[in-house]
Amino acid sequence: MNARNSIVIERPIDEVFAYVSNVENMPRWVSGVRKVRLLSKKTKAGARFSAEYVQGMRSSAIDFKVVEFEPPLRFSAKSERGPFSFPFRSTFEFRSVGDATEVISDVETGDESLATRLANLLFGPVIRRGFQKRLQEELQTLKASLTRGR
Repeated sequence: MNARNSIVIERPIDEVFAYVSNVENMPRWVSGVRKVRLLSKKTKAGARFSAEYVQGMRSSAIDFKVVEFEPPLRFSAKSERGPFSFPFRSTFEFRSVGDATEVISDVETGDESLATRLANLLFGPVIRRGFQKRLQEELQTLKASLTRGR
């Protein structure tokens, strides 16, 4: 299943890419992420990081691998281990729009288990709308984080 959303942020593309690709900024704008620890020396393709994800009263670690790092145009990470029964990949594309930047966020989930395939078959449209709403909220928070006090 895929969910996609976008937003225009009144900041230069290099600044927006640097903020999003600095995974330690995730708790400031990604819902449910409490803390992130970079496990590699620096963020680049192949780098690994771990995010503490809180859902309700439960906290879990999700381990990620950066699969694309193309400044300032594309950043992508995929989950390698975590509490979900399916892998997922988050991809961000960045486009200059005058002095601003369009950020396109795309989340792909895998259909690894029978339960996940069945849930997607039965509830796919509802789940997708929920993902899209969450992406939009996160992008709004990202925009506020980058434009606050300017």
